[in-house]
Amino acid sequence: MRAAFLTLAAAATLMPPVAGHAQSFPNRALRIISPFAAGGSNDVLARMVGSRLAEALGQTLVVENRAGAGGAVGTEFGARAAPDGYTLTMVSNATLAIVPALRKTPYDPVKDFAPISLMGTSPYVIVVHPAVPVRNIKALIALAKSRPGQIEFGSGGVGTPGHLAGAMLNTMTGIRMTHVPYKAGNLALNDLLGGHIALTFSNTITVSELIKSGRVRALAATSSQRIAAFPELPTVAESGVPNYEFALWLGLAVPAATPAPIVQQLNKALVNVMQSKDLHARMEAQSIEPLSSTPQEFADKIKRDMVIYAKLVRDTGARAD
Repeated sequence: MRAAFLTLAAAATLMPPVAGHAQSFPNRALRIISPFAAGGSNDVLARMVGSRLAEALGQTLVVENRAGAGGAVGTEFGARAAPDGYTLTMVSNATLAIVPALRKTPYDPVKDFAPISLMGTSPYVIVVHPAVPVRNIKALIALAKSRPGQIEFGSGGVGTPGHLAGAMLNTMTGIRMTHVPYKAGNLALNDLLGGHIALTFSNTITVSELIKSGRVRALAATSSQRIAAFPELPTVAESGVPNYEFALWLGLAVPAATPAPIVQQLNKALVNVMQSKDLHARMEAQSIEPLSSTPQEFADKIKRDMVIYAKLVRDTGARAD
């Protein structure tokens, strides 16, 4: 009996103290990996929500930007982080559904992540350089048809929402605009401002002030409904392309092996944060619709969207350039 007791005691010391870790979590600083450059929807929402999540968890939280390869660099970094709950990653349909539909990624969207919760969804705006002689989508389509392959649109890289949104417009209207991928969306926008490309499909956060100042001209919103920040701006569907809709969703995830109690603790804290009316007002001012979910609901959405975007990539003929 004594030998058996000693054997059980020794085995117990080798077992990972998951419950204990969960009870003491968090006891040091956390970080959120944003896989895109500063200034875009990922970064803005990470910082907006991150500061409140830090208060809820009682610890410091920093946001790290690790851009590259259409978000794949930062997303892989987050997937390979220690599964202890201290490294969270901003994930989106761009990194978990679109990029994997276009090319093999160094991470598995389902197997490598434990979803925490959705955070929000954001539409895109089609903007052109003021010198481009169009003021609406019908005129853009007519111009593109008269100059097949000559109208260039930029994006933050192959497989980003801006890329696929353009490919979708090509397919649904029969035009042939040429995609120009950049290492980050801000680089594409810089070239648009310089007149080197004709247009981009950019998130509202990035181009809001540029639209107001007249440095770019907005043609339409990619969402199903008009956006609050620019109520006079029609949607692409309203502009003569029925059923066109494209939006970015965003959420937080941790590495797959993170203990379930920690995932649940993070979910509870994040969902509580997302209920703030003040946060809702700040997000909506940036044209981001607040969302929240259970980990399972988020996991189910990721799986559904992987199927949807795989079909979209096939239907549009989008490919890694």
